[in-house]
Amino acid sequence: MPAPPTALGITAPKELRDILLAIRIVESGQRYEIGPNKGGASGAYQYIDSTWGNYKGYPKAYLAPPHIQDERALAHVVGILDTWAGDVSMVPVIWYYPRAARDPALMDQVPMPNAGNRLTVREYQHRWLDVLAFITGNPSFYSPNAIPPDLKYISGIPPDLSPDEPEVDAIYDPGTAEPTAPIAFPVLGKTAITPPIPCDFDECEAGTSAILFGVKLQPILAAVDGVVTTVEHGHAASGNVSVTITDKDGRRFVYEGLNDDTPGTGDGAAPPWFRTSALARVGQHVYAGQIIGFMGDSDPMPGHTVIADGEEVWPHLRLSVYGADGIRLDADVMVLDAQRRQACHVGIGPWSVPIDPDAEIADAIDVTTYVAGGWTIHTNATVTAYGQSALIVPPQECVWAPARPYGPGAAGSQPPQYWGLPFDIDTRYWVADAQARTTLAPRTPIG
Repeated sequence: MPAPPTALGITAPKELRDILLAIRIVESGQRYEIGPNKGGASGAYQYIDSTWGNYKGYPKAYLAPPHIQDERALAHVVGILDTWAGDVSMVPVIWYYPRAARDPALMDQVPMPNAGNRLTVREYQHRWLDVLAFITGNPSFYSPNAIPPDLKYISGIPPDLSPDEPEVDAIYDPGTAEPTAPIAFPVLGKTAITPPIPCDFDECEAGTSAILFGVKLQPILAAVDGVVTTVEHGHAASGNVSVTITDKDGRRFVYEGLNDDTPGTGDGAAPPWFRTSALARVGQHVYAGQIIGFMGDSDPMPGHTVIADGEEVWPHLRLSVYGADGIRLDADVMVLDAQRRQACHVGIGPWSVPIDPDAEIADAIDVTTYVAGGWTIHTNATVTAYGQSALIVPPQECVWAPARPYGPGAAGSQPPQYWGLPFDIDTRYWVADAQARTTLAPRTPIG
């Protein structure tokens, strides 16, 4: 069977600066000053010296000021679009592995994995286009295939994390001999998952974090059955709002970037119920797919460690997963596998989130997104969703979406009988984290 064509026939957006922004986000996290990695690439657009070509007298890309780097990249993008009849789908191919542009057989290979690359050219192309779609607000920017739902999951039951075929569905982490148990997708509704920024410096941490862009107050979901071991309603130094869940195998799931703003503002003064759900309490048992909090902009943009004064931060979730030995795992791989497994399933039901007895919400908050649908945070802090926002949405979109709301007090099936049964987690896995490092008063576990 011949390989699918490299070019997808997607017309470039009118604003070429949107393309430049997508490149910077994916390649470097918009770090103009980043020095050469082991492969020699540097700057916001990750130019190697031979491609940079001593532009404007600067021997390396990162030594040039931002406007010079932008100027060089813009000329490069214009050249690609001219060569490929305005097809923007070729920009990521040329940027990632130019040889694949003329040889479609290379599209499904990981180029130079020893340099830190993890994605095939096609995977990189599709995820880059998904980021561009997020930037432009066009949800159908890349949608060559519409995915039908798995019928048993359209009723809003909890995700099933037991592999149907262990040898196929289990995720093999290169740092372990055993397959890693699958997880649930951590965000409800449409998201854009950025490719991991390659890091091949000696001081780089093992594994990858998953970065998922969305909108403020988008529901964040538990990836596993576990115990909430840490809650930060606003880190004293960084302001980052985070939750940690530890599962029975000792894996720690660290969610960063939760909301800290009162709805409709950027004040950083949100009350607890607009940061996390009633389940985000130290010692609380949570189950995969339940809502633990809401997306915000309290975490730095990808590739950055702090939020600079005046820096624009897009709402996103940073999910990092650590094994029982403390070594970071490849959360990016785990999240993509979860998205594939749950594609177009309803991700919310009556089981998703309990009433928060502490919440003081005068009027329900409606949250809309750039796809058809949205979420409602009710006065008792429960959440319902409708349209595409009630689904786990893959880049290829879905062929259906529920018209009526799903969630507590709305549509959706009750979980199976075995769901929600008590489970034990070895104390040594979570007792060290079981201190609520919050700037607000900790809340009492439910039940």
